[in-house]
Amino acid sequence: MKKDKKIEAIALRKQNKSYSEIAELLNISKSTVSYWFKDIIWSENIKKQLTKRAQKISEERLYRLNELKKKKWKKIYDNAETEAVEEFEKLKRNILFSTGISLYWGEGDKNFANGQVRVSNVDYKLLYVFNVFLQKICNVDTEKIKAYILMYPDLNSEECLKYWSKNIGITKDKFFKSVLIQGKHKTRKLTHGVCSICVSNKYLKKKILVWMDLFAKEF
Repeated sequence: MKKDKKIEAIALRKQNKSYSEIAELLNISKSTVSYWFKDIIWSENIKKQLTKRAQKISEERLYRLNELKKKKWKKIYDNAETEAVEEFEKLKRNILFSTGISLYWGEGDKNFANGQVRVSNVDYKLLYVFNVFLQKICNVDTEKIKAYILMYPDLNSEECLKYWSKNIGITKDKFFKSVLIQGKHKTRKLTHGVCSICVSNKYLKKKILVWMDLFAKEF
């Protein structure tokens, strides 16, 4: 019985069947199939062919998935662009809107790929206004608005955190760990470092970048 199954296994293997397929078809363990073919050169060659085929299928599948994902996100960001155009007509005369866009134009992160809506500055008043812009114009939940501080090693981390939290209206628990920097000048150092407000939202970033372009065209 076992000998007959081995003969069948050989025949199936020559049809380029994998160990798993042979084991399932003959109702035997995969380890048995592996043992039968472990020293057979032509079986190893088939194994290599099957591995290459599987890799090619996997690569093609991954490529198709990536293409589908690209199309999906393109559609999403196209919607964001359309939405931004429609909203611009309603918002362009709003002082907070124009101020927020101007601030982002001058101080904001313009790299769309990173998906970070981020403004950095040493002026707490500027960051406070941008925080209000995010909440009232962009409808961003306060829980999603984060901040962090770039500071010199000799500054007191807790004092800087207290200063920025109080003045820009973001609670301490929404701050990431401060980032230490080395200043080039020994005496002209920023008293409280540089603070950044950020929101991780690529959809919103697309809208803000579109608003900036439309805002520029208004003039």
